[in-house]
Amino acid sequence: MKKRKIIIPLILFLSFYVGQAQLIMIDSETGEYRYEEVARAEGMSSSEIKTRAKSWLTNYYTQIDSIKSDSSSVKQLNTFHFKWKLITKTIDVDLFFDVYIQTKDNRYKYDFSNFRVGKYVKGDLQAIDLKAYIERFPSEYQILVEEPIDTEMTKAISSLSYYIANNELEPEEEDW
Repeated sequence: MKKRKIIIPLILFLSFYVGQAQLIMIDSETGEYRYEEVARAEGMSSSEIKTRAKSWLTNYYTQIDSIKSDSSSVKQLNTFHFKWKLITKTIDVDLFFDVYIQTKDNRYKYDFSNFRVGKYVKGDLQAIDLKAYIERFPSEYQILVEEPIDTEMTKAISSLSYYIANNELEPEEEDW
């Protein structure tokens, strides 16, 4: 009988927690959406990693802003367009975010952050914070916004790792 008293509340707690699941990575200190990690690049100098990171940014994303660079880092504003479905309506979203890549010998740190939703109006970005955008919708639909973003960021991070290691974009899989 005691086991049942413990198990039932535990199941209820876990079902609530799973129902509130979140896909997009959240920075534990700031509470903002962020994908960052230090990755290894054995046998590569900082300048070689920086050159490859800059080349990856140019090849992977459509350039909307020039790449900013210093001796050991590159940074660029990027965009990702996607659609998501809210009940019966399809919503077009232009997501803007910064990619910042710092380099050292044998490693680099990528940081995808400052996510916001908006449009360019007369050369000026008019946008709101992604977190504020997502919170405008009922909680059961928020994951529908998060899924394409998480999928794209995961794909971009994988592509960056492949490019740093091989100096070329990943070959695309055949679409049957």
